[in-house]
Amino acid sequence: MVLIVLCLVQNTISAVPKNIFIAGDSTADGNGANNGKTNGWGKFLGDYITATVHNHAVSGQSARTFYRDGGWANLIKDVSKGDYVFIQFGHNDVGGPNKNPKGSAGGTGDETVTVVINGVEEVVHTFPWYIRYFANQVLEKGATPLLLSLTPDFKFADGKIGEPSRFAGFMKLVSDELNIPFIDHYNYIARNWEILGEAYLTKNNWFPTDYKHTSPEAADFNAKMIISGIKCQNIEDLVAILNDKAGTVSYPCFQSPL
Repeated sequence: MVLIVLCLVQNTISAVPKNIFIAGDSTADGNGANNGKTNGWGKFLGDYITATVHNHAVSGQSARTFYRDGGWANLIKDVSKGDYVFIQFGHNDVGGPNKNPKGSAGGTGDETVTVVINGVEEVVHTFPWYIRYFANQVLEKGATPLLLSLTPDFKFADGKIGEPSRFAGFMKLVSDELNIPFIDHYNYIARNWEILGEAYLTKNNWFPTDYKHTSPEAADFNAKMIISGIKCQNIEDLVAILNDKAGTVSYPCFQSPL
């Protein structure tokens, strides 16, 4: 009986994620953008969890460039069984591949477009294809991918934040297909911004340089919204690694419209 109890305890301990990896753009990048005047939420996520955060988010990245330019290969090589990988893109993915060197092909499946950039031919895939590729590689490692919708821009209209771009829906699409966790980060942030009010965000200078990149305080808030998502959706593996500071995070839960 003692041996059985010990085995159960060991199995429980080994199931707790020890590492979280982040794939994303400037809204998650710890250094943010604008020469350090802004930060991304990845800088603060580690303040709320006991796991080690490995932030591979880089300003200016799209799903396509993260795949093409080696960001993903650099991340996935260190992922081990039991780890989590948070994946968030969408801000730099707008526009087709012929208009935007970061843009994806149209569609949601295996459609491709071949382009030539600086004399080099590139086969460009759809946004969901890149996300599926990332997620499946994580699953092959025995780790768990968690998809996040993109963060909102600071754009109020009559006290409300508008609907997200199609990339939020693409994240939900892939999460449903692969039966993997999804946090509608956009929705948690937007709805709680509406409670705080536009005047509050303006007064506290949450967007010091533009409508997209957050001050340290606002980036910390976005990290808290991920913690809220983990709690509201009871993602058990991640609830298990929340620390005492995460216990002080208390915001309303919202049903995702996606």
